[in-house]
Amino acid sequence: MSSCRVCPRLVVVAGWGVRAEMLSGLYGYWPGEVVAVSLGDELLSRCQSLSEVTDELLSLYPEPSVWMGWSLGSQVVMEAAGRETGAVSCVITLGGFPKFVADERWLNGMAESDFRAFARGIRRDPQRYWLHFLLLMINGSADEKQERQRLKTWLEKGTLVSHEHLVTSLAWLESGDQRALWRSLATPALHVMGENDIVVRSWADDLAVPTSSGHALVPGMAHWPGGCSASDCWEAIQAFFATQKALSWAL
Repeated sequence: MSSCRVCPRLVVVAGWGVRAEMLSGLYGYWPGEVVAVSLGDELLSRCQSLSEVTDELLSLYPEPSVWMGWSLGSQVVMEAAGRETGAVSCVITLGGFPKFVADERWLNGMAESDFRAFARGIRRDPQRYWLHFLLLMINGSADEKQERQRLKTWLEKGTLVSHEHLVTSLAWLESGDQRALWRSLATPALHVMGENDIVVRSWADDLAVPTSSGHALVPGMAHWPGGCSASDCWEAIQAFFATQKALSWAL
């Protein structure tokens, strides 16, 4: 990539119940300024919906930037790009999805019965089910043993999200449906998926996206792009930037 003087800011939005710093192994490669945003209590106490989160972040970071979103964060960055305010020059989604819960017309998501069982568990025993979710993020990884070692630090730190806000933001996963947006987004977008991700399975063959969007399937990766697969994700991002001649700072 070109020098830091012309490299845009990177706005990183984390997923449900996790710290944005869990992606530091990936965004540490970025040669410019990085703003890491967790969907934690500080933000969620001011925002009652995903759209309000998007409003808040666009007001804080209105200058043209690359926006990267992990899991639920992918819906925030895609909505921000769809507003066409000029704040989002390029989108990167990591383990992202246009719709999380499956229905009769969208078979790639989590079964509705499984999602509701998990939601009941979060309401009843949030610590146990949050821990279960974090372990699911590395389940199936080709380097699962190493991933467990890396994940240990984050398990010990715990979540930045209260029980109340875990429940509230989990509901956004159930109701969110951005298929129309993902099919029509004009902003360049790269969708990075894990080959072994059991939380979000690849939907690339089931949703047509614009020619300005691309997909990258990272071999051996589960749902955590900031662990052992961070360098592979970075290579995929660089390769995408190299194809985007409209981005003056790209390789």
